[in-house]
Amino acid sequence: MYARDLMFWLHERLSWNEKLDQTQTRFESLRGYALLPRGRENSGIRLSDEQIANAVLSFAHPLPGSAGLASLILGDLRPVGGAEMSYKGEENLRRVVANLVGFGDPGSNLLRLTLSVGYNRQDEEYSATISFRENDRDKTASFVSKYNFSLLSSGAEKNYKHERLQNLTAVQRSFGSTFFRDLSSGLSISRKLDRPLKTDWREYETEQEKENFYQRLGARSSSRFLNLRVDAEVAWPKEPTRTKFGGHHFVLFPKTKDYSNSISIDLVNERISVTDARSLINRMLSVMSWCEDRPASLHEGWSGNPIPVQVPRKNLAFMTMPDWYFCRTVPDDDNLKRCLAYYRDGLNASSVGLASHAVVSFFRVFETTYDTREKILSWVNDVFPEIRKSIPEYMLNIFEENREKIGVDYGNYIYKYCRVATAHAARDVPSDPDIANESRRLFNAAEVIRMLARYFIKEKYNFSDSYLTDDVYKEKLT
Repeated sequence: MYARDLMFWLHERLSWNEKLDQTQTRFESLRGYALLPRGRENSGIRLSDEQIANAVLSFAHPLPGSAGLASLILGDLRPVGGAEMSYKGEENLRRVVANLVGFGDPGSNLLRLTLSVGYNRQDEEYSATISFRENDRDKTASFVSKYNFSLLSSGAEKNYKHERLQNLTAVQRSFGSTFFRDLSSGLSISRKLDRPLKTDWREYETEQEKENFYQRLGARSSSRFLNLRVDAEVAWPKEPTRTKFGGHHFVLFPKTKDYSNSISIDLVNERISVTDARSLINRMLSVMSWCEDRPASLHEGWSGNPIPVQVPRKNLAFMTMPDWYFCRTVPDDDNLKRCLAYYRDGLNASSVGLASHAVVSFFRVFETTYDTREKILSWVNDVFPEIRKSIPEYMLNIFEENREKIGVDYGNYIYKYCRVATAHAARDVPSDPDIANESRRLFNAAEVIRMLARYFIKEKYNFSDSYLTDDVYKEKLT
């Protein structure tokens, strides 16, 4: 089956309520991530089972322009409990879908495959669940990030809640055995007939121009680019621009209607790791900020593209109501008003990538009452067993790993190695936010400290989080 034929086949079954150009955008996105053959000269290549699986996975994301990134992440998800718990023993989700594509016969033992794009404020999190028959029994396997190490070891599936939604909300797309049976059947016929590709080449008429454009930006056959979003008020090039800093070449993309300012670097040909690349980009942004006295912050991204690509814009999380009511009053307690101000300040800092500021702002919430080192250490250590129940497992694992490296308790880690490290230029606990590993550590700590701050406001002030009432929390009423 050729890419063009697959595009029409999937569009008719998965995007019948959309225009064809939206599905074409999905396939262009897949080519940008090297998940489908690129270039006019490769349009006649028959797709492998894994390439077809890439296309299927791309339909999980509701935005066509994010299809390639979604497929890349989903395909590399790993089974909870290890490969032995997976469908047909496959090591990742891409191989599972490729297996279904190649063997989706009428007697398939697949019950349901569900792909999920979860949303938690501004972040996306990908997961998947497959239900199938094995040895006359119904089984379920879940797939999570390969970095969620605690869930990948043998036995982790025993206590894993497959149906639990960790995120605020999620967009899901499910496939049944009939879908893969029809796709597999069409694929089998196509391969058996082995007919040449019939196309008018319009889909690829600008491919040579694209190739020349990316070569000017430094793309090579061996390239693997890291692409990161940037929020910046500093001067930025109007056109995609290749520049050099710290002995390495970068590609800067300008902001458009659909894309953010972004920076890309070829990890292979520049001979640099992801961590070192992020640190060097932070250094460059620091110099730019100093020169113009304006802010610039580095955010999320991904790596692996054979060409530098733009990063889609982040839509700020929001909620609208057809009948909007806000019946709250100004709190009487001045300390509570300060706590709410600090908490919002922390959320704002997190949203623009200021990890150090977020740590200090959230910390100030409970510092309003626990104003000495001894009081803070005691309170944090006392309440942390309760707090850890609400911390997502992957976040808790990172937090614990960072704390255990230092070998201190929760109170000391949060007070000395987070708050003091970010609020002061302490020689014994230096913290350089330009260093990628340190920035990641602080972002993780900021989220944990945010939960401590929220717990503090709930417990001390019984302050409602409803738009409609000043009443105390429901759990206090019961």
